[in-house]
Amino acid sequence: MQTLERPQSTTTEGITTQQLKIDLHAGDPRWELAWRIASSGSLGRSRLLEKFLLFVVDRHIRGCADEITEQRIGILVFDRPEGYDSNEDNIVRSYARNLRSRILKYYAGEGAGELLCLKIPRGGYTPVFTPRDFSEGTPFLESARADSSIHEIPEASPDQESTIAPGRSTLAQTLHKFVSEQRNFLTTHRLFRRYDILLALCIGIAIGLSVTVVRSRPHIRRGGSSMEVAASNDLWRQIFAADRDTFVVPSDDGLVIMQRLTERPVPLARYISGTYRSKTNNQDDPSAAEIMKLGARRYTSVVDLDFATQLAQIDAVDPTRLIVRYARDLRMDDLRTGNAVLIGSVESNPWIQIFESQTNFRQRISTDPKIPSGFMNAHPLPGEFNLYGTNEKEHTYGVIAYLPNLTSTGHILIVGGLNTAGTQAATTFLLTPSLMAPLLQHAKGANGEYRPFELLISAGNFSSNASAPQIVSERVNAR
Repeated sequence: MQTLERPQSTTTEGITTQQLKIDLHAGDPRWELAWRIASSGSLGRSRLLEKFLLFVVDRHIRGCADEITEQRIGILVFDRPEGYDSNEDNIVRSYARNLRSRILKYYAGEGAGELLCLKIPRGGYTPVFTPRDFSEGTPFLESARADSSIHEIPEASPDQESTIAPGRSTLAQTLHKFVSEQRNFLTTHRLFRRYDILLALCIGIAIGLSVTVVRSRPHIRRGGSSMEVAASNDLWRQIFAADRDTFVVPSDDGLVIMQRLTERPVPLARYISGTYRSKTNNQDDPSAAEIMKLGARRYTSVVDLDFATQLAQIDAVDPTRLIVRYARDLRMDDLRTGNAVLIGSVESNPWIQIFESQTNFRQRISTDPKIPSGFMNAHPLPGEFNLYGTNEKEHTYGVIAYLPNLTSTGHILIVGGLNTAGTQAATTFLLTPSLMAPLLQHAKGANGEYRPFELLISAGNFSSNASAPQIVSERVNAR
C-alpha cells in the first residue's frame, strides 16, 4: 500500500505527518472522488479541510470506524493532545460543518457531472457514498445556495446539530451560541466575592451580545463619494478574495479575564496547544478550577461581533468566503493559505503576535503601574511620540494594519485597540470610506493592488465608547 504525501498537487498523493498516515487507494472510485473534491477550489485552499476529508474517507475504506470519531479526528487531524476535552474545544464540529457546505458547493459547480455522491451526514463524521440520482434535478444546487449564508463559527454539538435546518443558519443564529454558553456558565458557577467585578463584566458581554442578536440591525452605510466607496470596495475585494477563504477572528475575552486573574501572560504556543488552561500559579486556591474554566469559555466583545456582522453585509464581500472563526479554533494553516481579519489586542487575540515583527505600532501590555501600556512607535517620525498609551484617560487608540499572510499569498487585516473603545474607533474608521480614502490613495500600487499599510487611530474615550476617530499616523510599505 503506497503512502500519501499531501493533497495540494493534482497527482493522486496524500498525507503523512508524525501522527497521521493516510494511504493511497488506487482505483477505488470513492477515494478518487474524495481526491477530486480535496484538490478542487471548493475547499478554499484549506489544508485542514483537505486532511479532514481524506482522513475520514481513508478510514472508511479501511473499515476503521473506531477512528472516525470527534476525539480521534481532533487528535489525528487537528493535532489535539490525547484526552483533550471536545466539549470545551469543538474544532472538529466547526470544520465538519464547513466541510459539508463545501462539498455541496463542489457538486453545484466543479462536480456537477460526478456520478457518485459523497455526503457526511449530520450527527457524525462517517462518509456515505451513493450513486448520483440526476432525476432529482437540483437538490445539490439548491442546498449550496441555501448554505451560502452560513458564517462559520463554533457550532452546536452533534446531537443538537440535527435540529438546525440545513441552510437556515444565519450569523445572528450562530452568534446566539456565544450568548447561551455565557448565560449558562454564569448561572451555574460562582467565583469568590473578589471576582464579582469580573462576573459583572461577563454578564455585560452576554447582555450586549443578546442585544446584537435580537436587534440584528441593518448595516450602516458610511458616508463617502462614489470614488471613495469604490476605493474602499477594492480593499475589501482583496481581503475577501474570490479564490480563498477569509477568516474573521473575534477576540477571546475569556482569555483576558483569566490572564488578569492569574497575573500571567499566555504565549501563543501555549494558547495554540491549550496548555494554558491546565494550571494556575496557585493550585491551592479553591477558585483555581473556576478560573481555568473562564479561560475555556467563549466570551467575546459585542464590538467585535458587531464589526463581523457589518463585514458580512458589505457589497464587495462574498459571504460564501467569510468564515467567523473563534480565536481558539484558528490554525496556523489558516494564516498560511487564507486571508484573515484579526480583531482585538495581543492580549485578547494572541495570533496578532505572529505579525508584530512586520508592524511599526506594537502593543505593550504592562502589569507594572510604573510602566504604561500602549502602542509603541518603533520608528517615530518628527512630531510623533514613542508611546501612545493608556495614561491618557480621556483618549484611546486603535490600529489598522494591512499585511501579507504567512506565505505572502494572501492578506491579513489587524483591527484592534488598547481597549474596547479603541477597537470601536478602529472599526468605525475602517468602515467609513471618506476617512479611509486618503490612506488608500497613498497605498494603491501601480498594479491596482494595495500595498501593506498601518494606521494609528485616536478617539475620545467616554464610558468605554469612542467618539469620532481621527488618524494620528500612517505608514505605507514602499514596495
